[in-house]
Amino acid sequence: MRILLCEDEDKMRELLRKFFEKAGYFVTEARDGEEALEAFYTEKFDLVVLDWMMPKFNGIEVVQQMKQERAVKILMLTAKNLPEDEVQALVTGVDDYLAKPFHATVLLARAAKLLGVIQQDLSQPLIFIPNEQRVLLNSVALSLTKREYEMLYYLYQNQGLALTREQILLSVWGADHENDERTVDSFIRILRDKIGKAYIHTVYGTGYRFEIPQK
Repeated sequence: MRILLCEDEDKMRELLRKFFEKAGYFVTEARDGEEALEAFYTEKFDLVVLDWMMPKFNGIEVVQQMKQERAVKILMLTAKNLPEDEVQALVTGVDDYLAKPFHATVLLARAAKLLGVIQQDLSQPLIFIPNEQRVLLNSVALSLTKREYEMLYYLYQNQGLALTREQILLSVWGADHENDERTVDSFIRILRDKIGKAYIHTVYGTGYRFEIPQK
């Protein structure tokens, strides 16, 4: 998953980059508000982490322009820790607000919560973003229909278990579905084409099992 990290203090930016990269994120750095906007207009990011007090454009100005351009999750870091400061940031469109100083684990937990991946190992190639119903494979968003996403997420949530076709039908389509078990097989073929065959294994006489490939 890709993060745009905007911080004008070099040592702090380097430290934050190391925190995020160790957790499995891909990080693009910006030293001021102008660089942040240039990167934002050039690339697509899953999360923007930015300081409030930055040269050229401050954090509030950057947030306003980014939110006008497209929907993106934004986590603001700042030494401004008065209640009215937090209210101003949230009203502007910031999704979460963290006052300095903060612990690295808190920062990573806040970032993961915004992205909906708090229970996942971000170093793995397949990442689910449930609050957006998106899946990233090697940081690239997969093109999935709603039903394809629901089936893949159900398999992922039950990884390691041998699931019958009927279990999958009931969980993904509901009890009043009119599909037969061949529908599951058709969707499995589609998902294998999109994510590769290493994730979904056939369990003969039963159904299918999802597993994250070992590195």
